[in-house]
Amino acid sequence: MREFRALHAEFARAHVTLAGVSVDSPGTNQRWMERLDLPYPLLTDRERHAGRAFGILSRVGIGPWSIEFLRRATVLIARDGQIAALWNRVKVRGHAAEVLKMAQALERAAPSA
Repeated sequence: MREFRALHAEFARAHVTLAGVSVDSPGTNQRWMERLDLPYPLLTDRERHAGRAFGILSRVGIGPWSIEFLRRATVLIARDGQIAALWNRVKVRGHAAEVLKMAQALERAAPSA
């Protein structure tokens, strides 16, 4: 989240709108946004609909219980609404710069409006 925050202006120049998604409550996400001074929203997926749609849910069994959580992933959606890229095995360091590079390439390839 911090790297995306640091590159926020560059993403804006590439016409990319950033948002984070977690299964945390809206209140928890708001506290994270304030604590990290994020210039983009953290959205709540309590019912895990987005996680299922993108295939990034993981389930871990602990004895008779299981825990379902979202794997860290990044989705880049093109202007036409199609998924341009999906990173579902994210290595945190340097990841935002990698996404930015792909977004800038998409922006250069996009037809002028």
